[in-house]
Amino acid sequence: MMRRISILLAALLLLVISCAEREGLRGRRNPSPVPRYFSEILAAIDRGCWYESAEDTDEYLIVRFDDGTVIDLPHDEVKIIDGNIFDEPDLFYEEDSGEWLRNLIYTGLYFEDRPNSKSYPLCLWFDSRCIKAYLCNGAVVSRSRTPSTLFTSFRILPSDNSSLTEEIVCSCEGMEIRGQRPRIYRDLVFRPRFECDAVSVKVGGEEQESGRSAQDFSQPVVYDVTLCDGSTASFTVILRPHGDLPAVYINTDGNRVIADKYNYIPGTIRIDDPLGEYSSELSFEAGMQIKGRGNSTWDYFPKKPYHIKLDEKAKPYGLKSDRDWIVTANYNDKSLLRNEVAFEMSRICGFSWTPVFYPVELYLNGSYHGLYAFGEHKEVNRNKVDINPDAGDVYLELECYPDEPYNFWTSMSVPLTYKDPEAPSDALRNQVEGFFREFEAALQSSYFADPNRGYAKYIDLKSFIDNYIIQELTKNYDGNLHKSTFFSLKKGGKLEFCHVWDFDLSLGNCNFFGSLPGGNGPEGFYVKDYGFQGYGWGWYYLLFQDPSFRKKVKDRWNELKPEFEKIPDFIDRRAEYIREAADRNFKRWPILSTNVWSQPVVNGSFLGEVRYMKDFYNKRFKWLDTEINKW
Repeated sequence: MMRRISILLAALLLLVISCAEREGLRGRRNPSPVPRYFSEILAAIDRGCWYESAEDTDEYLIVRFDDGTVIDLPHDEVKIIDGNIFDEPDLFYEEDSGEWLRNLIYTGLYFEDRPNSKSYPLCLWFDSRCIKAYLCNGAVVSRSRTPSTLFTSFRILPSDNSSLTEEIVCSCEGMEIRGQRPRIYRDLVFRPRFECDAVSVKVGGEEQESGRSAQDFSQPVVYDVTLCDGSTASFTVILRPHGDLPAVYINTDGNRVIADKYNYIPGTIRIDDPLGEYSSELSFEAGMQIKGRGNSTWDYFPKKPYHIKLDEKAKPYGLKSDRDWIVTANYNDKSLLRNEVAFEMSRICGFSWTPVFYPVELYLNGSYHGLYAFGEHKEVNRNKVDINPDAGDVYLELECYPDEPYNFWTSMSVPLTYKDPEAPSDALRNQVEGFFREFEAALQSSYFADPNRGYAKYIDLKSFIDNYIIQELTKNYDGNLHKSTFFSLKKGGKLEFCHVWDFDLSLGNCNFFGSLPGGNGPEGFYVKDYGFQGYGWGWYYLLFQDPSFRKKVKDRWNELKPEFEKIPDFIDRRAEYIREAADRNFKRWPILSTNVWSQPVVNGSFLGEVRYMKDFYNKRFKWLDTEINKW
């Protein structure tokens, strides 16, 4: 009996020892260290390299990554599974033993609690899209193929889109997909058909189905994809118009030269919009007269701006009916976009009038003159500066180099010119100039902040604040009340900034700031602190002495900020839209590597100029946001 008990105890002891040994095997039965070549694959993935391909030979799996790394993984290092033949493995481990099973077969490998770089491999699985390393710590380390290769085709077919008569074939170029849009403008909603080696394809968070999901391609569309390793990437689809931008063809009688900005020369104009980019009228022809316009832009630059007066009122490019139109050259603004950015900011602010301009290519007497902006002339008009000069209202230009006969300087050295009426009566001049004497006296008085007797009695606060924000944010050299600024003053009313104008010396395109704080860079207050006579001078300097005015500016800034944060995207869209025409423009005017008047930095390319301007805007916006919110 005692012998049986001894044998049973011995058996129990062996069982306990066996269980202890089995328990002790967990984490210690796997070979160590991690095989060399497998470790190199993990290291490449950890470096962020994209998987490129894998080729299985008799002895090696040859794995390539996009940085040029090539790894020959021996078959005897790790179990290799070709995903082009076999599905991904079904792996789990027994809780009791800790042993891993692959497709219900014991592997002889055990669970271990180690970092990925030190955990032994269970197997390596690959196919044409992805490579996955399964580790004994339960992790799956994976890497997808280079994202730029995911879209293998992107087409817009008539069979999926009833508005089309021919297929739109797009080319996949890196992270952009480009195609030419058809000769229509108002209906660019299409259902594209695409092939993409991704887990999911979304636009704005909504899953996209090839041939079924519709998008509006009048602007670039961003497709967000999820790769098989869980990472994400974004592709931008851009449909460009065929050929050139809308064009303006001007022929003067007898090919006469437009010699100055005072004398009109007769001729004809044809305005083409063959794709319906701007309106449903594809072509327009009329008689007209033309002369030069501008100040320094006319006097010093070879690419000239012009003022056009049609024989009769018309609506070119679908704009409001008028006789007077202008084409601006933007010669010293190599981004060709600074005025357009300022007008977009004006629209955001809700100015009483924002001039409308469209990019066009100008042909003068049969010669290509480059990319211009065709748009509305600044003038008194119920659709523009809506005042009534016959009732005693005036339209004024703030200009330190006036070329109109009737002008005056206020007591605070603000130079003003009468735009409409151009020849005011003595009585009207006494009325207007008396208004400015009263306003500036109130602004400089001890009661200047009084809402009933001070400056607020004389000025439209919203327009003064919005004008300040646009001029300061763009760091416009002309914006500190000495040039290219326009007011309306209704009889018995308040002084209003009626529109913005002329931003070629803004957004980093000016080297005149010298020793001012921030110099020519994106930092430093300018409009707030510096009037025409220097630091501590001018209307805005005094306005900012009132805490109430500062608070109104701060509140308005934070109200506008979400929309101003979209300006960099606006710049990208507009630059993309004019890019091909800009290339032609700079072949006609090869100045990209030349320092043109006022330019502090030469960037060497159109896209370089756009990037420079956008970078200046971003830095200026960030700096101002910080400073304004300290008030």
